[in-house]
Amino acid sequence: MKYADFRSRDLILFLLSFWDIHVNEGMKRNTPEKKILRTETTQNWTVTFINAFWIALDTLWMHKLRSALTLFGIIIGIAAVVLVGATLGVLRESIERSIAQTFGTDNFLIARVGSVGNLDRKALAEKIRKNPEIYRREAERLAERIEPYARTVPVLQNFSDVKAGKRMFLTAQVIGSNPTIQAIRDIVLSSGRFYTETENRRSKGVAVIGQALVDELFPEVDPLGKEIRIMGRLFVVIGVEEKQGSSFGNSLDRNAYIPLGAYEKIWGSRNSVDFYVQPNDPERFHEIQETARFHLRILRRLKPNAPDNFDILTPEANRDFLAQIIEMIGIAIVPISSVALIVAGIVVMNMMLVSVTERTREIGIRKSLGARNGDILAQVLLESTILTILGGAAGLLISYLAAFGLDNTFGSKVTIQPEYILMALTVAATIGIGAGIFPALLASRMSPVEALGSET
Repeated sequence: MKYADFRSRDLILFLLSFWDIHVNEGMKRNTPEKKILRTETTQNWTVTFINAFWIALDTLWMHKLRSALTLFGIIIGIAAVVLVGATLGVLRESIERSIAQTFGTDNFLIARVGSVGNLDRKALAEKIRKNPEIYRREAERLAERIEPYARTVPVLQNFSDVKAGKRMFLTAQVIGSNPTIQAIRDIVLSSGRFYTETENRRSKGVAVIGQALVDELFPEVDPLGKEIRIMGRLFVVIGVEEKQGSSFGNSLDRNAYIPLGAYEKIWGSRNSVDFYVQPNDPERFHEIQETARFHLRILRRLKPNAPDNFDILTPEANRDFLAQIIEMIGIAIVPISSVALIVAGIVVMNMMLVSVTERTREIGIRKSLGARNGDILAQVLLESTILTILGGAAGLLISYLAAFGLDNTFGSKVTIQPEYILMALTVAATIGIGAGIFPALLASRMSPVEALGSET
């Protein structure tokens, strides 16, 4: 091995020795014996650690290819676990954004058929058979009864192509409602205004559209005041909704809000409405939910022991359901991703065993020259730990690069939180120590005489 490989290490050892011999002598004269002993012990361990650290680096550098191949498993394992954790965090954010866009804040929904998750055909057919439609007139009567406690809004929605001149946006979500929907769903406009109650009552042909429609229909001009056609009917754009992004790959910016009467002119008035309720006092959410349920049962003349013939959905129920799905995904994926780390640990242990076997004679020489068992143990442990920490750092770098590619997939920034960085380095160091402890013990307990007689 070249002299230059040890230059930095020997310089540090020389400085420590100089400090011990020339500087500490004066301190020792006026220092109690127990304190001197503690100081010398600390310095001995410092020298041992630094010596072992540089020897470990030299050894890894001498076997660059083997070290790189061993790193590969750690890199893949760390990158997989960190990316899975970051992706699950983004999924949670997407769920919150999607629920807020659909329900708003602190609202609940009364509908003919509603379910957390998908219904099978039999369950759906049963609900459609038992639950009568909620028509607009019934929703208005219910609104009158709970008006002192909450704001309400009936909502109708359908899908339709939207045209502007020769341009067309395919499958926009057309939502018919009154102006209260803006407050209930927390709709924020980037420009223009929402339609008024007067425009709603008169079924005016006005619309508030999402950013996706603006990008497709009016790519280079201001959309305000421009005309669009929905199912052949003319509407004037009076507002643009602020960009929402996407959730699970589905755009949240393809909405077109129009007055409820204008909607019914297109699709008719005999459609079941979704009825949103926002309690005035969020602290009384469940109480007002039960009040609305009670009044709708009275309007439908249901007997006390009869089941509800309508559904009530809350953001909490949707949030809990989707959180359970994400938790199940995490339970399934994280252990699978962790298998790579377990395999990597086995590979590191195997490499260290091979390394110790190859250097049996070297270990014997070092022990015969005064190296203690602790020196050999520290060197081998540091080799495996440095190797795995380097793999953890490289895995984090790959995670950051992969996160940029996932940004477009989820429509939001995939952020690797500091706790994932700490976790990655901690796991890498733990694997290094765990994988190196047996080879290190094996090396440290070698007999110098037997080691010197080895052919390797």
